[in-house]
Amino acid sequence: MRIEYGELILEAGERTIRPDIFAKMEGDAIPHLLARQCEDCGDISFPPFRYCLKCTGGKKTVEKVLSNEGVLASYTIARQVMPGFNPDYILANVRLKDDPSLVLVAQLTDVKLEDVEIDMELTMVPKIIKTLMNGEKVVSYCFRPKDPAKVTLGEGGQTE
Repeated sequence: MRIEYGELILEAGERTIRPDIFAKMEGDAIPHLLARQCEDCGDISFPPFRYCLKCTGGKKTVEKVLSNEGVLASYTIARQVMPGFNPDYILANVRLKDDPSLVLVAQLTDVKLEDVEIDMELTMVPKIIKTLMNGEKVVSYCFRPKDPAKVTLGEGGQTE
C-alpha cells in the first residue's frame, strides 16, 4: 500500500476491508473515507449504503467524502480477538467531526496507551491491519492522535 497525491494505491495481494471506502480529496495528501448521505433527511451512512437506513421508502443516497478528523468517544483494549489478530490493541469509538452522531469503530494506532485520552482529537490514516491465511493483506481505516507530540509510530494498533 502506498499513498500518492491523496490516493490510496494498493499493491498486488492487497485489498481494502470493504470496497469503495476510500476517496481522494483534492488538496489533501491523505485519502478520505467515502460515505453516503440521504438527499432527503441528511443522514450519513458509513459504511456507505445506496439507500437510506433511517428513512422509510428506500430514499437514495449520494456519495459524501468525509473529513479525516474525529474525536475519541470511548475505547477498549482488545484482549480476546478474532483469528489472525494479536491481542492488546486499542479499539476505539471515534465521533467524526462531519456529523457528531456518526461514530466509527476503528483501531487507534501510533499511540501509547498512557497517551490515550477521551475527547482527544484524531486523524484517520489507512493501514494494513491483517494478513489473511492466503497471504492477502487487508487495508483498513485507523485513527491516530492529531497532536504530533502524541504520535508514537508503531504503537497501539494491530497494524503492519
